[in-house]
Amino acid sequence: MKSKSIKAPLGTNKLGSDYLDREPAQVESLPTGPFRQGGEGHQGSLLIFVPRNVISTLINDLTGGFGYSHLAVDCGDIDIPSGKRVMVESTPGLGVHNSFQDEYGERKFVRIPLEKAGVEIGEFCDCIRSKLGEKYDDEEALTLGFIHNPAKQICSDLATVCLPDATRTSIAHYHQAGVLHSLSAVRLYGSPTKTFRLFVSPNGFAEYFGAPRGEHLDGPDQLSEPVLPDK
Repeated sequence: MKSKSIKAPLGTNKLGSDYLDREPAQVESLPTGPFRQGGEGHQGSLLIFVPRNVISTLINDLTGGFGYSHLAVDCGDIDIPSGKRVMVESTPGLGVHNSFQDEYGERKFVRIPLEKAGVEIGEFCDCIRSKLGEKYDDEEALTLGFIHNPAKQICSDLATVCLPDATRTSIAHYHQAGVLHSLSAVRLYGSPTKTFRLFVSPNGFAEYFGAPRGEHLDGPDQLSEPVLPDK
């Protein structure tokens, strides 16, 4: 599906239109459902992908260089007609939708199970599924979260807005303390002790949860248990 070209707002000179990775998926079909749950160890996992082209390499470089450029969420669903695992992601053109986990072929990605980081998986995945059908937020991508429409989502924001406040506050504190890379695109709007909004890049999530650098992955779907950074 071809998307319109979006012009960055005046004063925005960070990523510009290059932040939007518009290359189509390698697997063009989408899950049709119905779905069933697919066993332990999959529900509520972040799937964080390494770059796949020049554009996503630029996204990585400009958000800390930890080795990642895209994020999706696995809530344990399997598409019954195909028997394939499903993830929820947000991409330009399609917005928030279900897609197959092999959508990007042999593109490497890390799997981070959030339950072991203290996230209540049922609530988290209910929130993720409630976003299905929402549009992709081009302006938020272009401005690294400076402009935000709560009715639209980019890939990493899909996870950010559904995480519990305690996790979001922890990410904000680690970033303010300088533990996370200053370019990991973690942006705090407001105070973590009051009402605030957080923008986190795929690199920011990978670094916070202790994932290996993208260049060290051996292949797709590499498990990485969450290990929070030391202050």
